[in-house]
Amino acid sequence: MRLGACGLGVGLAAIGLLLQGCAAAKPVIYGPIGPEAPHGYSDRRNPDGGFTVLVAMPGYSTPADLRAFFDRRAGELCPAGIERTNVFRLHASEYFPGAPYVYGGAGVSSRSRLGVELEGYVYCKAGPAVPTAGDAAP
Repeated sequence: MRLGACGLGVGLAAIGLLLQGCAAAKPVIYGPIGPEAPHGYSDRRNPDGGFTVLVAMPGYSTPADLRAFFDRRAGELCPAGIERTNVFRLHASEYFPGAPYVYGGAGVSSRSRLGVELEGYVYCKAGPAVPTAGDAAP
């Protein structure tokens, strides 16, 4: 009887941990990075007319997720179309907890990814020229 109660307790604890793990992997909502949203995108205009776009996501995100956010933001910045993009940085922030049982430091299995960032340039196609009043033919 006592062994069954112990097994039940271990089973419930395992289910609780599984549910907690599933709840932690929430999808990132597409939007700008801000005080309330540490994940998303930010951009700024460059002197050469292009944009620098930064995408930040949680550590469990894939490169495809990062690129999808980058391409979506590039499309928003360039309504006439994208001439070219140049991704120049992909960075993963990692945490290595102390592992005294491994000689010389932490092992690969003790590494934890905290977040990933992708940064690149976006250059827009020139849009159609909008005629002004001074351009009208006489």
